[in-house]
Amino acid sequence: MDIISIILVVLAFFFIILFHEYGHYLGCKLVNVRVLEFSIGLGKELWSKTINGTKYSIRLFPIGGYVLPEGEEYKKGEVLSETNFYSKPLWARFIVIALGPLFNYILALFIFFVLFSIYTYQITTEIQMIMKGSPAEKVGLKNGDIITRIDNIKFDYYDGKKMIEYIHKSKDKVLEIEVKRGNETKVFKVKTEYNKDQNFSFIGFSPKQEPTIKIDILRGIRESFITTYDLTVKYLKVIMSIFTGSIPLKTVYEQSAGPIGITKIMYDFANSGIYQYMMLVGFINIVIGLFNLLPFPALDGGRIFFIFVNYILLGLSKVLNRKIEIEPDKEEILHKAGLVLLLILVLFVSYNDVLRLIKGESFIK
Repeated sequence: MDIISIILVVLAFFFIILFHEYGHYLGCKLVNVRVLEFSIGLGKELWSKTINGTKYSIRLFPIGGYVLPEGEEYKKGEVLSETNFYSKPLWARFIVIALGPLFNYILALFIFFVLFSIYTYQITTEIQMIMKGSPAEKVGLKNGDIITRIDNIKFDYYDGKKMIEYIHKSKDKVLEIEVKRGNETKVFKVKTEYNKDQNFSFIGFSPKQEPTIKIDILRGIRESFITTYDLTVKYLKVIMSIFTGSIPLKTVYEQSAGPIGITKIMYDFANSGIYQYMMLVGFINIVIGLFNLLPFPALDGGRIFFIFVNYILLGLSKVLNRKIEIEPDKEEILHKAGLVLLLILVLFVSYNDVLRLIKGESFIK
């Protein structure tokens, strides 16, 4: 295993978690909520230091983290101090919760800005990665093959974008693909598969992208926002397809990746080059930011949902002239139940990750 790639993966997890939790930490500081602990990682404590009443710690497993504000373990009837999370107005609680996912987006924007400000890239016709079980693999195409012709259309080495567009538009067609493999020229016939959800055809390979250094700050600003927006919309469409049943749950389970799968994907991308790797890290930040905003107990979105419900109940309280609210201890029970369900889900997905590793299946579909 490549030690540099392993270090890159660990550093990426560290900074993704650090930024998310720092968002919550900063939110606490902005609205004067005391932070009892700021932890990067989960499990056994490896290092800790207490500064001004806040314990800062690093734990064994770099797959999560947490900020523990005063009031997290709420007890009914207790007198709340002015630095307690639940003594704050709803808008202040919203800031504490929302800044976590927001900081994932800030990190994604920063990564894309740096990449697009420094690099431009050209898509080549060289095959960088063949997907396991894909039409390309079945007919014998290999990593390193350079596609020179599809049907009657010839491609130069840097015509990768044109080549991909042609494949995407070739629904249910048998393509005649000519490749250069070393000193040999080979011809393959490949039938495309159609992705109904994303409306394009494919044969199952990723083309090599060659980054070239070209400083352009304005391009960096423009492309970072465009890329963040596009990836957000695509991920939201996937989420909507899952909830509407357009994507069967069986397919979701089979194609999802847990912590093990994500680590393997990051490791593979780290071996592909720093540009591709950092693009992936930016995308993972967007996924984490959006996933955390889902209105599910234990997630930031679940806590924001209860804040909005309590805001509505606050309005009703004024109309009815009596206090109506979801008590914090009742809310925490739901969040703990949600956490248990999420952990069970992670275990199921991780089990599938292990099976795919054993079978040698690709995590990239």
